[in-house]
Amino acid sequence: MTKSIVVILKSSHIIGEPVESDIPHLIELLEKGVLKLTAKNNIKDALSKLFPAVGKIGIKPNCLAGRMMSSSPVLCQAIVKLLTDTGIDENNLIIWERSERELKLAGYKINRNGKGPKVLANDSPNVGYNNEFSSFRSVGSLLTRILTDMIDYHINFPILKDHSIAGLSGGLKNLYGAVHNPNKYHDTNCDPYAADIYSLPEIKNKNKLTIMDCFKIQYNAGPSYNRKFATDSNFILMSDDPVAIDAVALDILEDIRHKNGLPDLKKAERYPSYLETAADSNHKLGNFRRDLIDKVEIIV
Repeated sequence: MTKSIVVILKSSHIIGEPVESDIPHLIELLEKGVLKLTAKNNIKDALSKLFPAVGKIGIKPNCLAGRMMSSSPVLCQAIVKLLTDTGIDENNLIIWERSERELKLAGYKINRNGKGPKVLANDSPNVGYNNEFSSFRSVGSLLTRILTDMIDYHINFPILKDHSIAGLSGGLKNLYGAVHNPNKYHDTNCDPYAADIYSLPEIKNKNKLTIMDCFKIQYNAGPSYNRKFATDSNFILMSDDPVAIDAVALDILEDIRHKNGLPDLKKAERYPSYLETAADSNHKLGNFRRDLIDKVEIIV
């Protein structure tokens, strides 16, 4: 079986929330990660491998927990700059979430029609949900028009968090923001629903990269921000395998919980078994077995 690569991009000097002066350093980290994943020698060729034709690219942060525990707007700026510095038109980028309110509370500035990357939500004017159901196994949902009608490629941009039901809120769980009825899909620790949602063709076929913000980690009492169980860190995870990156994130989360005297997620009765489902023969979204995942650490 083909192995997956998960790149762990460690900063030598950023601990916790990045600031705007960190953007050049973040771009350097991101560039090294993309080059490693694609096995290319220059960033333009590397991005062309991920996004082979001219098109619009969506970027989905996770903004549920507000400013203190959401995907960093500064890191998002660095992702945008990495793309535009290689010739991708900034007007072809859409940063999006479930609601404009969540984006604003997380520090993102709404841009519906102005120059530059659009910053929109499912509840923005003229967005909403496609009127045709998309289905896969246990899931039947309307999908945001941002995914179905407005972009050609997608970058998933979650933050590493504990989740009171799913166990892990990482990459797969972040795409709950794409469907109109996410409340239906939280039984049995979100298994098989998180795997089935990601398997919807409009998501599976368009998402080319996951970049996980791990500068802040909520290791218990998530997905909302809880200061008691939040910690600062210094790294980003990156992969083109959505299951492998969540598997690595799960191991990191479990290790932090152990170091802080908390039970593992199986003992807490919220183990994210949806990850194993995502790797099974019905889904084939990526690798969950650790012997099929190569972790590559890069320090800048």
